[in-house]
Amino acid sequence: MQTPSLKSLLTQDPGVPNPNPTSSYWQTPPHSLSDTQSPSLPGRTDIAIIGSGITGLSVLLTLLDEHPDLNITVLEARALCSGATGRNGGQLAANAGEEYLHLVEGFGRQGAGEIVRFTFENLRRMRELVRRFAVEESEVQEVTKVRVFLEEGGFERFKEGVEALERDLPDFKEVYTVLDREVLKREYDLDGAGGALLPAGTIWPYRLVTKIFGCLLERYAHRLNIETHTPVTSIAFDVTNPSHPYILHTPRGNLRATQIAHCTNGHVGHLLPGLRGPIYPFKGTMTVQDAGSTMSNRGGDTSWGFHYPVIYEKQSGRYAAGLYYLMQNTKTGLFFFGGEDTQIDHCLSADDSLVKEGSVKHLQEKLPHFLGYDGPEQWTLASGWSGIMGFSADGLPVVGRAEASMTGRHGEGEYLAAAFNGYGMANCLLAGEALAKIMIGKDVGTWLPKAYRIHETRLKEPLTVGHAIESFEKDA
Repeated sequence: MQTPSLKSLLTQDPGVPNPNPTSSYWQTPPHSLSDTQSPSLPGRTDIAIIGSGITGLSVLLTLLDEHPDLNITVLEARALCSGATGRNGGQLAANAGEEYLHLVEGFGRQGAGEIVRFTFENLRRMRELVRRFAVEESEVQEVTKVRVFLEEGGFERFKEGVEALERDLPDFKEVYTVLDREVLKREYDLDGAGGALLPAGTIWPYRLVTKIFGCLLERYAHRLNIETHTPVTSIAFDVTNPSHPYILHTPRGNLRATQIAHCTNGHVGHLLPGLRGPIYPFKGTMTVQDAGSTMSNRGGDTSWGFHYPVIYEKQSGRYAAGLYYLMQNTKTGLFFFGGEDTQIDHCLSADDSLVKEGSVKHLQEKLPHFLGYDGPEQWTLASGWSGIMGFSADGLPVVGRAEASMTGRHGEGEYLAAAFNGYGMANCLLAGEALAKIMIGKDVGTWLPKAYRIHETRLKEPLTVGHAIESFEKDA
């Protein structure tokens, strides 16, 4: 069977999230509000937030904090926090060193600096959020992340990036500690061309988000509704109703809203068809593996990332994403390990009801090898699942008011924060806060990176289907 063209994969309608997704280990046990909904769908709301991950939560939290009168409804297609936030790698880590040269090439030193500062501040605010709501069950840990570069070229470019970062942003000096091949092997028992250490963290994101949703619902029950298992299938604009012009169609009935916040990441193109291609879904695979007594528990002080050049073979359709990410749970010793080396049409998919057996086996084979285990026994697979991330043609989040070219509708009351390109934990919280403030007319110009915003120049290039195709073909 012939692989669909890259363009057709990137521009397909992602649809609403599949009602029967693979079972994510992060979501066990389910929170008591997992399936919460009102006895009947409210008829109207001031603001409808579509999506209940960290971005949707951040929009909600900001609006509740800053506006005392708004009535808000959160709509989730499936169970609470069942999308990317409830399926990701649990990593509180930025990728400034690896991406800095690329960011400078695309957005200049000032633009790159804005992005670096934003991601590090986002990670600080994530820790602050845990403290604010006293979410002990999120199991947040302060760790040193060990980045391993498996090939010499990637390691050399990384070192150049760190040197440029420290030159341009002196307050980021000594954030990274570069390790040569010998030190990497001697002190960390890891094989590669070289590596680096940086301060990072690990977290159980699902538990954090669901706990806070519970706190907010209890505190603001008079003006907050959370409607799970309520997918928004389409949106219409009614010019005859200026106070609540948007009609959100769901299987449970219609909801009228004054404003809409689209926080659906990889699925954003379903309701904003003009973004199909500029933003596209990418399916990732995660596993939980049990090494038994063969490995010590390093989860309290270390997490890992393994980097290699992205591979796209047009003839065979093979796509390897260039990164494996790993953390270890401090309580159980279980390893949470993810990464992709599969067919391109398996990756460019919004269907997380399937996880390829070959993708899981690949991760089972890779993990022991990366950690220097050469024994004959295969580590026990505790769980394997898939999740849908949102990627953009220019590799950056998209935050702001949706243009008519995106929505295909009249009206200026639709907004989005999406496309976190695999680094949601370093972007989502502040992106959601920025979006909420934009919605109520507050200025975010001093801290939201210009490169994340929606403007005419970006929409013409590089946030285009053509640029998305080019970003894959340059690795072919």
